[in-house]
Amino acid sequence: MMIQLHRTAIRSLLLVLLFAPNAFAEKATETAPTKRAKQEASSKPSDKETSPPERSRQQTSAKGFSTSDVQFLYGSAFKEPGFDRDIGKFTVTFENSSGWRWGSSYFFVDYLRSNSAENHATEFYSEWYPSASIGKILGIEDLFPGRPLKDILITLGFNAGTKSTGAQPFVFLPGLTFDFQIPGFQFFSLGVYAYIDDGRFDGEDNGCNKTTYQITPSWSLPFKIGCARFRFDGFVDFIGRHAECSSQVVAQPTIKLDLGGTFSNKPDKLLVGVEWGYMKNKYGIKDLDQTAPQAVVMWVF
Repeated sequence: MMIQLHRTAIRSLLLVLLFAPNAFAEKATETAPTKRAKQEASSKPSDKETSPPERSRQQTSAKGFSTSDVQFLYGSAFKEPGFDRDIGKFTVTFENSSGWRWGSSYFFVDYLRSNSAENHATEFYSEWYPSASIGKILGIEDLFPGRPLKDILITLGFNAGTKSTGAQPFVFLPGLTFDFQIPGFQFFSLGVYAYIDDGRFDGEDNGCNKTTYQITPSWSLPFKIGCARFRFDGFVDFIGRHAECSSQVVAQPTIKLDLGGTFSNKPDKLLVGVEWGYMKNKYGIKDLDQTAPQAVVMWVF
């Protein structure tokens, strides 16, 4: 009983922190690249895929930065266990990336609502990835001069959510994030994490409460076609098998047209595009695979 009380207290504290991470960040006027946060979490009976920063590790500056965005998405090809037909889902996402002298923070929260095909199920889901930069702590701007690897960050991720169907995903992801400097890319990072699944379903063990690994490359690549400005963002999660959950692959590449940068002098403010969500063994359920394109509108502020 005492162990269960301690676990409940820790979960409650982390849920509060997940919804108020910016209290720990130094804000500044400089902006940074943003990326589409993953909005499907990967704990067995949950309705979302688990993601580290966004699961993308943003480049930080000596002065710091804080940038936020709101996104609206809709797709009609989602898969859920127990439902034979495709499900439509509307998603609203708030996302924030912040950086300061010794590290960075990535945070997002999603609200999802399904259509009548899933009885109008609703869900809240959030992730927070604070990181400490080894290079910045040591006062070294480039840990590996002349090499693509620029910095290593100590990262502790928290993923948590709740769904009206009873799913309550909750995952700890301690590990390392490797920041690379690759020509043409706004950022490119590789996360290597322990995946500690403490998810619940109606308050009970969801059958996947074990530890495995998660490896996540993520990127943002701006490019032009004529005068049109685009951004190719994305990530791929490789999650190991644990308890009753099969190994998973979660990919979410996105192509967005920068409307502000193409038609005015306000780049990286208003973007529209298509996000392609692919899940192999969704929620760790073997052979439950999903391919779900979504329309996305993103406003950065």
